[in-house]
Amino acid sequence: MNYFIKSPIFTVLLLLTSLSAALGQKVSPKNTSELTGQVLDISNNKGLSFASVTLLKKEGEKTQLTAGATADENGNFKLSNVPLGEFVLRVSFISYKTFEKAIKVEQSHQNIETILLSPDANVLQEVQVKGEKDAASFNMDKRVFSVGKNLTSIGGTAEALLKSVPSVSIDETGSASIRNLATTIYINGKPTQLTLAQIPANQIESVEVVSNPSARYDASTSGGIINLVLKKNREAGYNGMASLGLGNNGRYDASLNLDYHQNKWTFNVLYNLNATKNPLTGYVDRTTTNRGIMSYFQQNTDINQDNTFQNGRISTEFSPNKYNTFTLAGNLVGGSYNTFTNQSYAYKDAQNKVLSSGTRTTVPANNYTNFGIEFDWKKSFAQKGKELSLMTSFTKNTISNAADWLTTSLNADNTSMDGYPEIDKITGSQAGSQYLFQLDYTKPINDFTKIEMGIRSFNYTRDIQYLFNKKNNDTYTLLEGYSQDGVIKESVNAAYFMYSTKLKRNYSIQGGLRFEESFLHGNSRFDGATFGYDYPSAQNGDWIKAFFPSFSISKKLGNDSELGLSLGRKVGRPNFRHLFVGIQANDKQNITVGNPKVQPEFVNSVELSYNTSWGHLSWLATGYYIYEDHTIKPFTQASSTDSTILVTTFINTKADIQYGIDNTLKLNLGNLSVLGNINAYHFLIQSVTQQNEMFTYRAKLNISYKFPKDIVAQINLNRDAKSPTLQGYRKPIEAADFAIKKMFMNNRASIAFAVNDIFNSRQYITVYDQGNIMQSTMNRREVRFYKLTIQLPIGQANSFFKKKSQNVNKPDIDFSN
Repeated sequence: MNYFIKSPIFTVLLLLTSLSAALGQKVSPKNTSELTGQVLDISNNKGLSFASVTLLKKEGEKTQLTAGATADENGNFKLSNVPLGEFVLRVSFISYKTFEKAIKVEQSHQNIETILLSPDANVLQEVQVKGEKDAASFNMDKRVFSVGKNLTSIGGTAEALLKSVPSVSIDETGSASIRNLATTIYINGKPTQLTLAQIPANQIESVEVVSNPSARYDASTSGGIINLVLKKNREAGYNGMASLGLGNNGRYDASLNLDYHQNKWTFNVLYNLNATKNPLTGYVDRTTTNRGIMSYFQQNTDINQDNTFQNGRISTEFSPNKYNTFTLAGNLVGGSYNTFTNQSYAYKDAQNKVLSSGTRTTVPANNYTNFGIEFDWKKSFAQKGKELSLMTSFTKNTISNAADWLTTSLNADNTSMDGYPEIDKITGSQAGSQYLFQLDYTKPINDFTKIEMGIRSFNYTRDIQYLFNKKNNDTYTLLEGYSQDGVIKESVNAAYFMYSTKLKRNYSIQGGLRFEESFLHGNSRFDGATFGYDYPSAQNGDWIKAFFPSFSISKKLGNDSELGLSLGRKVGRPNFRHLFVGIQANDKQNITVGNPKVQPEFVNSVELSYNTSWGHLSWLATGYYIYEDHTIKPFTQASSTDSTILVTTFINTKADIQYGIDNTLKLNLGNLSVLGNINAYHFLIQSVTQQNEMFTYRAKLNISYKFPKDIVAQINLNRDAKSPTLQGYRKPIEAADFAIKKMFMNNRASIAFAVNDIFNSRQYITVYDQGNIMQSTMNRREVRFYKLTIQLPIGQANSFFKKKSQNVNKPDIDFSN
């Protein structure tokens, strides 16, 4: 902690706090009021995000603008520093009838009754819309990024999309993290069994990033939450979008998104097909020193990923009245993910002379299916803000484990070693079932205070069979030491309570407490061995570890600035790969096994955030301190039976400590849009016997420019600097992506060309440096590719079929947010 206090990062945090406090002295003028309210669609009681709210003062025959605001994603708005007096409140939203009402402002805080807007059919036919949503919006509890602004992910997957989202990192396995912590992926607020590579980007409306979730959320969100919000129709009638993409390396995709909304009913159908044949390379380069004698191991791998998946979703929403909304949805995903590998390896002496060599070929034949069904109910009440919501889901997936291995091994004179060639066959499958039940209740006490409470039950059962069969004399023999066969059950039952209130001088406070009872129980069919954990339990007596508090306080420093402090405690639970004993890799000299003794890790985090804007520039700065207790980390050492083989397992280390400043800036200057992020931090990893630390950073820059003729170009740049691991480090990663899009049919249709990884530089190189062994390992997730995608609208298109001459006298509305 003393080291933390003396660090330059801490000094900057103090300066930031002092600056924000100084700015705060300029606010809170006397005789002013704060007006709050909500804008809803009268037909379905849904919030109208980005509705325009203005307060007008009539002075004789003239009307003067006094204040203005834009509604958030739920339709809520706030007008600050409004002088007392009589005004006209005007609320407008494209394709809706404008609302006007005379109001009298006479209190320091005044709540306006809910405003209901009605669709205007005449406006739909007479107005040409040229507007678009903002690329990003920031507030104290989350950041929201619009997918429509991301050109490089058109026709791709959620994995490609998140590469350009600020503060989010994607590793060589395709998993996402925030500030070096594994993040939790939600789809429409629910956990998913799908990987990011199985979620089409074309189905996503926006990405919500929550770095320090409150007690309202699952406590296992130690690395924060990435919530993928799927597209949803708000316009009356039917419409949709179809797209087709073609690229090199056998890459193609197609998608269809259809919506129908009329009165109380909304229907949505989504379909996506995505396929690629991705040629990759990798290597392992190891140097071993034993009493001054050196030896080398070198391995090169050629990989061909042959992946195809299809994703279909059907949902319906029914709103019988303005107080109730029911949603039913079904999702079916299926496809194949096969990684064909050809490895060549060689052992060499100190003079680089080959002692032995060989090859290994892996031919997989795997497929998977995932079925899910969801039912949600949302009930609002006459009292504004009072709400009851129910979320339920059931998903079931099946993944096959099938592959043929052929391994050769040759002596220095190229004669075959005894026992080779070796022929192995992998069989089995993995089946999982996941259940979720969540009930949340919000109750306002008054205009300033509310309470929230809820319960949640999550259960996951996984049946795993990974059977390694070695061929001997035309007969396959099961090797249990290389196999897995068992059942794992996970359960988390939780309840939470939240209290939030607004105080004088623009302060807001939120506090919460969450209780979670959780367990993971595993059983091996081979020997009946059991493993797992229970929290809390009579044996460990750690009842305090089942409670997860959160607290936040914020202060408005004017119309465009806010300062906030948040604290939270989370848990990182081991998954079945951490716990289940059995080889989990096909590299001849590097294998991974589980450790049934691994226990949950606990994360304590503090964030100090400052959010402000100056005209076209917005800035969110977050200083943070994270302490991970008993962190789950991979640990590698030489095999006790064969020192040439490195075995990686998982252990609970002493702690990880990191602190830094995460800055996100957004700049809009006419046709130029810039979104930048840099996270500079100090990272310390320590076990009982060793530690590693480093100052480092991660940076992203997204630049978009709108040219004449409705042409938009975008380039995404990112760099992850060198970062430490427990037993070495990861080398820097640099990459750039580019896309250009031409829009037509009143900006409803487009054709886009994208280049992924322009310089073919996105390589993940990890160095293991321990004692007498140094090993460098390189993996790739993708290589450079080119792609052309066309998107076409379907259905009633706000008169986009009309000829231009028919709209000569029609007004153009530029609706930019």
